[in-house]
Amino acid sequence: MNNIYSTKLVQKLTRASANQLKYWVRISLVSPDKKGKYSLYSFKDIIKLRVLVSLRRKGLSLQRVRQGMENLSRMLPDDEPLSRLIIYTDGIDMIVVEKGKYFGAITRQRYFRFDTEQIGAEIVRLQNHDGSLVRRNSLLENGEKAAALPNG
Repeated sequence: MNNIYSTKLVQKLTRASANQLKYWVRISLVSPDKKGKYSLYSFKDIIKLRVLVSLRRKGLSLQRVRQGMENLSRMLPDDEPLSRLIIYTDGIDMIVVEKGKYFGAITRQRYFRFDTEQIGAEIVRLQNHDGSLVRRNSLLENGEKAAALPNG
């Protein structure tokens, strides 16, 4: 069963104005069902609108959002890619995370993740490990018995 949602509820969920929704329907960014003069939105429409509003608020132009969404539809095989993606923007591109891979939906450029926090943690771990080796070696040089050393 497909749930449908009223324009008022969609406005509250997406923080889009009635005029924005009308415009986005007119330019075919979303295609809600029509019942007389009422638009009825699907869950998929709500996801798309939340992404759209979020990207617009982060400074991405409507033209670039549209281009990115069209590219995602062509690049990804399933019918609802937005429901499973994490999308960021730098104001120029839509940076998409899919299955641990990063790429630009607009530029189609591939990115890699460089985690400086992880490197910092690894440095601390290795320094602690190396520090215990240095202490152990200096004790052995000073004539201490190896049996008295803690295991590292």
